[in-house]
Amino acid sequence: MKMSICVTGWFQQRRSPFEGLPIKFNRYSMTFNSHKRFKESQRIFINLEAGHHCLRELNARVEHCERSGPYYQTQVSFILERPDKKPYREAISVLKAIEAAVPASIRSPLHMSA
Repeated sequence: MKMSICVTGWFQQRRSPFEGLPIKFNRYSMTFNSHKRFKESQRIFINLEAGHHCLRELNARVEHCERSGPYYQTQVSFILERPDKKPYREAISVLKAIEAAVPASIRSPLHMSA
């Protein structure tokens, strides 16, 4: 599984994406390592690739971020609803496919946080 993270700066302008290392993943949340520290409840955009499946600019909210050796370990939950409060069905189905394509070593049970 490959992933990159993109944050927004002033005036919602997107900065260059940078790599992250996935640790745990399920269709609702994930945990990853990166060199960047995030603030709790900060919104970020995640690009995911696994197998033949790809999802770009997935909106996520930082739940927790702490130092872990040379990296920051970050836990995020995906924001899977549109502004009109309806679910993004397409994104949910691609996340299910990505979840099935990732190795079992990083797959996180749905009943547990990532």
